[in-house]
Amino acid sequence: MRFQVQRATNWQKRVQLWVVVLLLVSLFFLTIPAKAAESDGNSAQAQEGQDLYQKLKTGKRQQSEKTYETPEQPTVYLTFDDGPSKLTSQVLDILDKENVKATFFALGEQAQAHPDLVKRIVQDGHTLGNHSYNHVYKELYSDFQTFWDQIQRSEDIFASLADTRPQLVRAPGGTYTNFDSYYYYLMDQAGYIVTDWNVDSGDSKRAHVPVNEIWQTIKGSPLEHEINILFHDGSGHESTVEVLPQVISYYKKLGYAFAPLTSQVKPKQFPVGKPKWSRNMSLAHFQDLLKETHQYALAHIQTDQDQKDAEQQLANQTVAAREETAQILSAQAVLPLQVHVVGGSSFTIEPPEYQLRANRIEMSMRFLIEKMGGQVEWLAEKKTANAHFGVYDLEYDLSARSIRLYTLGNSVATYSLADMDFKDGKIIVPLRKTIDLLGGRITDTVIESNKREVSVALRPFYIFKENDSLLKNSLFAMGG
Repeated sequence: MRFQVQRATNWQKRVQLWVVVLLLVSLFFLTIPAKAAESDGNSAQAQEGQDLYQKLKTGKRQQSEKTYETPEQPTVYLTFDDGPSKLTSQVLDILDKENVKATFFALGEQAQAHPDLVKRIVQDGHTLGNHSYNHVYKELYSDFQTFWDQIQRSEDIFASLADTRPQLVRAPGGTYTNFDSYYYYLMDQAGYIVTDWNVDSGDSKRAHVPVNEIWQTIKGSPLEHEINILFHDGSGHESTVEVLPQVISYYKKLGYAFAPLTSQVKPKQFPVGKPKWSRNMSLAHFQDLLKETHQYALAHIQTDQDQKDAEQQLANQTVAAREETAQILSAQAVLPLQVHVVGGSSFTIEPPEYQLRANRIEMSMRFLIEKMGGQVEWLAEKKTANAHFGVYDLEYDLSARSIRLYTLGNSVATYSLADMDFKDGKIIVPLRKTIDLLGGRITDTVIESNKREVSVALRPFYIFKENDSLLKNSLFAMGG
């Protein structure tokens, strides 16, 4: 009996042993496909990384697709680099007085020295951007790792001072010949938006650039629908502070709005040029950097979303304000416009012949010129209109948004006109600028909820001789 029990016990142990062996064998064979799949995945990822590395090595940029918003009104983005400094408070005072928002690309080193100015920039509703920590080119462009470390260091400073981590980055000296395709790609993967400019004020060509030189540079710069102007608010740029009100007034008269840069504004970026810095990017180094930027993006995805939500809230407020203004102006435009000619009679222009936009009086260029007794020829293929009026010839170039003025056939000047528009087959132009071009001036304008009045002083139109009715028509038309 004891022998039978012992034999049964041994048999049970053998069965249990075989079960364990079978389980181990099964697990072994089950892990082979998993390991093979993991190995295949790693191989595929490694191959993809190598392919990307080789593409970037050729100098071709690889970037993610993004959508941006184009403002309806021509817009200027004032940007200030290298601050904050003792001059930044003066810049902020001017912007506050002019009701203009701007963008400050600050240095981490300077932010530490002027913490209150960093806080004020954010509190006043301006955009704070990242401009590296110390602006030392040789350090920043010797290797992306150094550039990245400086961006991170400054970002931590901004977060501690003003509770913000800027998405916008401006490379010291601009990206051209400083950035390569690796720099651009890695910053893009981290979620940063790198932005250059399309108008350089020239305020940093050398120390203490004269005010008039900066002003002439601005006036000579081409007009685009969106203008990103490079200024500096670091030490030694007193001329920038002095010329700033004049620059703001200049663009306002041309019909430009002002706004801070956000992630919704398409960045101005220079093309990739041959880097002037000697540096090498190995595949292993690229893969390490790519991993680091991806980790950053994952860690800050919520922060970025909060930033976008804040920007969207600001954008909604702006849209609401514009819609409210549009409704007010629309209601106001039903009133007739009273035109008082200095030394002459008063006339009335009915609403269909003029419109109000941002408190500016606008009308069809053809209506204006033909009412004055002139002739207009539209050249559709060139998008230009030639207008002849008395001793004046005006060439309106819609594509360039410019007007070339001729007197007695001789070229006098070329003017930029941001407000020139093409609507319902008509070129729409502002009254004040047109009056100025034809030698007159508006001496007074009243735009109220129940009254529209314009006072106009005109140069004598001797070209019409004694034709009083034609003169009367010209004065009538110019009021609109």
